[in-house]
Amino acid sequence: MIALIQQSKSLNDTMPNMKSWIYILSISFGLSNALAQTAEGKPSGYELMTSKQYGNCIACHDMPGVQGLVSNFAPSLKGVGQKFSAQELTQWVVDARRFNPDTLMPPFGSTHGLNLVRPNRVLLTNEQIALVVSSLQSFR
Repeated sequence: MIALIQQSKSLNDTMPNMKSWIYILSISFGLSNALAQTAEGKPSGYELMTSKQYGNCIACHDMPGVQGLVSNFAPSLKGVGQKFSAQELTQWVVDARRFNPDTLMPPFGSTHGLNLVRPNRVLLTNEQIALVVSSLQSFR
């Protein structure tokens, strides 16, 4: 790139080349970030539950393995694996309104009955919900 700058006679001659290099570098860095995220693997159910970008269950629930400040806004998740079946836990995570229409828990697998959802997609995919349920089942 230095050779290109030295060979150019004016800034106007250099700009198209610089724009090309910036474009190529931005594509390269974006691709490397995507590859790095893929190489890291998918988050576990527990990571989905404790991540602010996904489930963020710890914002309302006390969870096994979480240290420090814990929430007591919603029921503790300790022991839910003994109390509920995988099917019940799945239904609860997908849309807790099925069990309690007045719940404040967001529907992680449904947009039914919600207004102004942008973008119109669920918070967690079916695969992610299955991982969360698997983690919930381990809380005995």
